[in-house]
This record gives sequence, structure tokens and C-alpha cells, in this order.
Amino acid sequence: MSNERVIFGNTVDSLYRRTLDGDLLPELRARLKELGMDLDAPLLAAYPHGVWVRCLDEVGRALHPEVPLVEARRRLARRMIEGYAQTLMGAAVLAMARVLGPMRSLGRMTHNFRSGNNFTETRLTVVGPSAADLWFNEPEVTEGFVEGVLEEGLRRIGVQGLTLTCTRHGPDSCTYRVQWDDASTR
Repeated sequence: MSNERVIFGNTVDSLYRRTLDGDLLPELRARLKELGMDLDAPLLAAYPHGVWVRCLDEVGRALHPEVPLVEARRRLARRMIEGYAQTLMGAAVLAMARVLGPMRSLGRMTHNFRSGNNFTETRLTVVGPSAADLWFNEPEVTEGFVEGVLEEGLRRIGVQGLTLTCTRHGPDSCTYRVQWDDASTR
């Protein structure tokens, strides 16, 4: 069995087809095809992580040239969650997260991210009723993306006053301090 990190086609669909399709000019679509992601063909079951990263950065630079790449990735991640919410699986995950509340939802992040890739691992450390440290094996080459996923996902389940602080531990992992206003949420 291969240890290659891959991003599943449903993630590509959520970002590129469900939310960005109208924003991708023919020249950008052609560039993505050159990089290994042909959005005009049926989507593959999985894409190598390197292809995902190169395409994400290409689209980030093209659609958000006014901001640093980390912020562009964050914006794209928020759009991906917008698309994910339109899928049957995404709607179900977000509905369940609303019932579970933010803390228990954060505890399920490995499971949630694994619906979109084959490699994400997380560890949750509760530091208070509305604060937790969430460790990710997130590669530095996608810095900003997880922040956007967390921000938009938690916003969609009703979390108010969210703040995220990232501490990078090296090229392959970081910890997010996740805090929100409502101490009464689970």
C-alpha cells in the first residue's frame, strides 16, 4: 500500500466545481490541467498532495493577488467549506456538528478531514470550556488552509467570537488555539 498523501476528488469538487467554477478563466483552467488537475474531465478519485498544493497556490495567486499566499489559501478554504456544505455528506457533517457543539466537533477533526484526504491526523487538548488546542500534522506548504476550514466550518455551526492562533512546530505540524465566546456551548 502506498504512503502517498492524496486529496480525494470530493474535496476538489467542493472547491473547484461547486464554488469556483465561474471564477476560473480558461487560461487558469488550462494551467491547472498542466499541473495535473483537469477540471473539464471527470474528476479522479484522488489527486497527489503535491498536485493539490500547486493548483491551490496557482488559483490563490490568480484570484487573490492582493494578499499574501497564506491569506489566499485561507480564503479558498472558506470557499471549499461553502461548496462542501452543498453536498449531501457536507450537509450531514455540518448538521451533526451543530448538535455536537464546537468542542466535540473539534474532537472529531481527524475523522472529518479524512473524508477529504488520506493523511490528516489531529489531537485535541481541552484548555477550558470554550478553548482548546488542536494539533494537526498540517504541512507548512498549505499554511492558511486549515485556518480557513476551521473558521468557516465553526461559523456554519453557529460558533460566535472565534479566534484562532497558530503555532508552527516545523514543516509538518502545528497547533491551533481555538477559542470562542460562548462558554455554555459543548
